[in-house]
Amino acid sequence: MAKPTIMQSMELDDEDKLDAPVAGLAGKPDFPWGLRISLTEKEFVKLNLDPSEAVVGGIVHLHALARITSVSHSDSEHNTSGPSTRVEMQIEDMCIESEDSENDDDN
Repeated sequence: MAKPTIMQSMELDDEDKLDAPVAGLAGKPDFPWGLRISLTEKEFVKLNLDPSEAVVGGIVHLHALARITSVSHSDSEHNTSGPSTRVEMQIEDMCIESEDSENDDDN
């Protein structure tokens, strides 16, 4: 699997937003559901971070190593959108840095 050389936005395009399944949520999501991760106090301790410094809307730089746990390919005649591939990964190691001060410098 080739490594991307630059950051790419994972935001859904307008058509995908309309098609996105949202059980019980108001509005449509901007990003795919499976790309969201959650951290609790236990993970903040492991990362040596203070959770009280986290603010909604803050930006962090996430470095992660993930192990591929599943790869599936489908080219079924019943699949009208053509061949599809799904790769699942488990994040095993990660670190987080704040990007808020760097973003403030850009403004």
